[in-house]
Amino acid sequence: MIILGISGGHDANWCVVQDGVLLGAFEKERFTRRRHDSGEVMSLIGRTLKYLGVDPNKIDMIASSEPVHRGTESGLERSRGCIYKRPDQWQSQVVKCFGRELPCISVPHHLAHAAYAHYTGNSYETAVITWDGGGDFYTEDAYSSTTVSSWRGAKFEWLERIDNADFGSLWFMYSRAIFKDANAAGKLMGLAALGSDRMVDALADRFLVPARGSLEGAWIIKNCWPDYYWPPFLRETVDWQNPLAQDVAFAIQAITNHAGLSVSAKVKQWTGHRNLALSGGVALNAYLNTAIRQSGDFDDVFVPPAVNDGGIAVGCALLATHHVQEVSWPPPARNPIEFTGMAYDQKEISAALDRSGLSGRRVTSEEGESIVADALSRNQVVAWYEGRSEHGPRALGHRSILSLPSTTAMRERLNRDIKFREPFRPVAPVVLAGEASHYFEMDWPSPYMLYITKGRACTADCAPAALHVDHTARVQTVEPDCSLGRLLQRVGKLTGTSMLLNTSFNVNAPIVETPADAIDAFLKVPLDMLYLDGTLVERPK
Repeated sequence: MIILGISGGHDANWCVVQDGVLLGAFEKERFTRRRHDSGEVMSLIGRTLKYLGVDPNKIDMIASSEPVHRGTESGLERSRGCIYKRPDQWQSQVVKCFGRELPCISVPHHLAHAAYAHYTGNSYETAVITWDGGGDFYTEDAYSSTTVSSWRGAKFEWLERIDNADFGSLWFMYSRAIFKDANAAGKLMGLAALGSDRMVDALADRFLVPARGSLEGAWIIKNCWPDYYWPPFLRETVDWQNPLAQDVAFAIQAITNHAGLSVSAKVKQWTGHRNLALSGGVALNAYLNTAIRQSGDFDDVFVPPAVNDGGIAVGCALLATHHVQEVSWPPPARNPIEFTGMAYDQKEISAALDRSGLSGRRVTSEEGESIVADALSRNQVVAWYEGRSEHGPRALGHRSILSLPSTTAMRERLNRDIKFREPFRPVAPVVLAGEASHYFEMDWPSPYMLYITKGRACTADCAPAALHVDHTARVQTVEPDCSLGRLLQRVGKLTGTSMLLNTSFNVNAPIVETPADAIDAFLKVPLDMLYLDGTLVERPK
């Protein structure tokens, strides 16, 4: 069975699942070059189906989230069927798609988040917490910002909304106030390290409230949307350089950790599950993820790569596959989920180079890795582009800018000259999975860059650019048998430190998608070299 998953909300996305296997997942922003792009996606789906070798006429079912109900956002038109009324209630519908009428499983927003977290993980029995700034605005009684659910194998057992818990609204409100961008929660998380604890009590008194019902005894962050345009404590105009803004950011992170740990502990008591998965935009908060993991309440805490709304279509399609159609889970063979986008062939690379006026040199994988490792060891900054694009908001080694972490001057160069962003912003390190505990206080894998942990003393000496002001890092771990892993090993032999900085390959735009996007970004900023899927491109003299 082939199921096409579609979500037309912000971070609009779509995917294809065949017999429980995720064939591909795609985000609209990568193609339109507009961050967090929303709305119509039908005009973009055809090219991705062609890439996957999927005939549109062979699609058996559509699985979609809330925007399909209005019949406008994603481009689907609902012919008949009921809309869901509660956050735990999926519905069967019929929609028009590719000139056909197809059955559609319509999935509430937070149920889709939870399905994504469970089905992309490895635990047969899972408790799932979803938290964001709210979803399902257009249904009768499905609006939620925080939910808890229980999953067993292919089935979800129950999902319950946590009333008046809205972690995401706090982050939206202060991101807008400090950075003039409600989607700048990542910046706010980084800013927290610059602050002091003087505002923690004030924000706790204002925003922490006791949970009711099944989570009684826990603390939650209340619905902050009524204060959105008048954020307490920052009514005057401020920016990130204001010490008050930095102290407020510190306090926001502190109360988020406090409430999140309180909720996760109660979820363990409530569900009895030994494994936890997290989803929703708040699950991008790597400080909170690490705090929950280190609490010891669960044997495992799983956070998949696209916990923001970019994973909604995958959650819808996997719920339709396993819970509704009762396809066994996990499937006998599962594709890796981090690289599920498009790849581009040599013909497209050559055409993009010709249009740009640049020339490139074809190399084998081994030659390319050797040349790039040598360039990196000489403090050059290299854009590395290969294979299928990443799933989720983090560059994980297929659309990355790589550099040495050996001096803080490198981080300053990246922020000032290449990324054009605030100087306080940290840059994530990537290390071999087997060596992570040598450099950082962690004994678990972090392949999706969704945990922040303390660096060890040796890291401050050999890789100071990898550490934030608070001596933490959002670590990515990789295995030695991939390109990035082999680069790390080569760099380690040349420099003595098997670590690189890995930041997303973009310049004030979404992560590059096509070879043309990569070349355009390369020409805009002083990158020293571009590795373009087997073609080496050096900076023109």
